[in-house]
Amino acid sequence: MHNYFTDQVILIDIILIFAIAFLSITIIIYALLKESLARRRNIGLINIKKNVYALHHSGAKLSANTCAPFTEGSTPQQFLDIETNRDSVFFNKDEQEIFKSCFTSPEKLKKIEKIAASSRNKWRRIEAMLILSYLDDESAPAICEKSLKSSNDDIRYFSMLALGQMKTGRSAEILVRLLKNDNFSRRKIVSMLELFPPDVTSSYAAGLLKDKKLEVRFWALKLLSRLNPKKHLNEILELFLDPADEVRAEVCECIGNSDNKTMADKLYIALKDKSWIVRSAAVKALPVLIGDACIRNVMELLKDSSLTVLSAVKEVLINHIDAAKPYMEHIFSGDDAMSKLICAEVIEEADRKNVKK
Repeated sequence: MHNYFTDQVILIDIILIFAIAFLSITIIIYALLKESLARRRNIGLINIKKNVYALHHSGAKLSANTCAPFTEGSTPQQFLDIETNRDSVFFNKDEQEIFKSCFTSPEKLKKIEKIAASSRNKWRRIEAMLILSYLDDESAPAICEKSLKSSNDDIRYFSMLALGQMKTGRSAEILVRLLKNDNFSRRKIVSMLELFPPDVTSSYAAGLLKDKKLEVRFWALKLLSRLNPKKHLNEILELFLDPADEVRAEVCECIGNSDNKTMADKLYIALKDKSWIVRSAAVKALPVLIGDACIRNVMELLKDSSLTVLSAVKEVLINHIDAAKPYMEHIFSGDDAMSKLICAEVIEEADRKNVKK
């Protein structure tokens, strides 16, 4: 019996040794193969770089003959490598434009559109959609909009990214409509749309201000505050009576970014809102809109019951310390111990901040 168990243990040890050896060899082969592919990819990009550089400095016109040295055999992956500079070989803007012009042909474009619209390989489809977005292809918005309805999360996500890359009126319209869809990250959509030309996007965002969902109204306001709130200020002000605290707070941010100083009175009213979220937003928006002139009104919130509001007030006073000092001297001569403490903290923080500068 003893020998039986010994033989079994030895057999298991031998199996484990062979398994470890096999896995080690597999890992080594994989690493070598990956390194080899990366080297080939790098060499291919270097050769394209040399040809594009030579063509750029030769002054020759782009044609099938002048483009042939670097477009024949070029791959979609290389196109994305060059347009995004995601590899170690850097292409400047002029070189990217030359390669883009040479890479695009009616036959190749039609093939890429077909892959983007219907390929069963999701990564080839994603790659094709991204290429179309960089080529500003007319069919790209429609293809990406259709792909947004895919059951595959990756396809939906990269469709959204491709639309963000286009920065056209049509892609802006589609992305703004996505703010109504719970299946997509509204924060991500807004972060992309704020990079669009403001006049292209703001009118679409304003169209969502009366949406039934408070989340949609909130993110529409968030987007407008980063674009051109002044253009749609009348529509924005209608939401000052919105039942959702978050929406009213976002209205304050829009007013602060509107550069319309006559709207300061609206923010003064918001300083007395029942919600600490709105009061805090109004405190932050006022110095953005009117600078030092807000200090007298902001000081009135030194007795606010919300720590968040008090923190916002302190931040404003620290950043506008010279304008705040006359008001704080008046407080120091009074009997309000808590306000005195806050003012002392403000002066200390302001001095510390100036020392760091």
